Amino acid sequence: IKAEIDAKLAAQCGVKIEDLRPWHCHDPFFQEAPTVSDVNMDEFYAKADILKLCKEFYNGIGLPVDDVIGRSDLYEKKGKSPHAFCTDIDKEGDVRVLANIVPNEYWMGTMLHELGHSVYSSKFIPKTLPYVLRSQAHILSTEAIAMMMEQFSKSADWMVAMGIKVADPKKVNEAGAKARRFEMLVFSRWAQVMFRFEKAMYADPDQDLNKLWWDLVEKYQLVNRPEGRNLPDYAAKIHIVSSPAYYHNYLLGELFNAQLFHTIAREVLKTEPAKALFNGKKEVGEVLRKKVVEPGATVNWNGLAKLATGEDLNAKAFAQDLQ
Repeated sequence: IKAEIDAKLAAQCGVKIEDLRPWHCHDPFFQEAPTVSDVNMDEFYAKADILKLCKEFYNGIGLPVDDVIGRSDLYEKKGKSPHAFCTDIDKEGDVRVLANIVPNEYWMGTMLHELGHSVYSSKFIPKTLPYVLRSQAHILSTEAIAMMMEQFSKSADWMVAMGIKVADPKKVNEAGAKARRFEMLVFSRWAQVMFRFEKAMYADPDQDLNKLWWDLVEKYQLVNRPEGRNLPDYAAKIHIVSSPAYYHNYLLGELFNAQLFHTIAREVLKTEPAKALFNGKKEVGEVLRKKVVEPGATVNWNGLAKLATGEDLNAKAFAQDLQ
């Protein structure tokens, strides 16, 4: 996969493959897969009402988010944070999202993601639970639900079910599946760099951290370090300062996402994961509420995985999705 990406990046940038460096990767950390597809997903959402689609989708699975949207700050304005996040204000049901929606695939996926967080919150966690237990079992479990919903934005079948016109659904589905596979493979390697760098840094903070960083980048991401450079490039990654020892949660969340998605496809929708759609399936929302959301923090992350899927958290489904 990396060889395919490199060939396309080299052609785009007009350089030899061996001369590729981090700045050719679209994202200098190479944490996201570069755009190398011939299918432009943005065109399907150029005239779409992102919020309307989100409301219809979540209402369709029995997890309405209209009240969350009504309390949220969702469009660009001067001086506003350019990012997106969901926050549970009081653990009493006041859940809000900050976003900067524009009509493209990125923001379609982002809003499905953030509203996925919103349904795994005190909005649906029972108020009969003690206040301190009205939260997710673990950060990886809420990331899993958000990631599960986000992945539909690249599915032509999902688009068609939501009333979006797609001239060649088969081609778009194939492009979306490939983009998703590229994303997961690229991100899985990036997560190795972050996890192993922080682990080694805290074990021996006096070592040459610049060398450690680029050694890991070359080993796991197969990206060449810049020559003649000795600067703290690792410090440009905000999580190392703002969210230390956090990054593994994203990859663990992807494992739980895949494991839970495969379980729902098999046991609820009676189909294979590649064909599983949630649109209009209130039984999916019911399973998510009963087996993932409503337990809150009364179980730990692995207990939740076993409750929801019948197995301890593992990488089997994730690996199957990458084949």
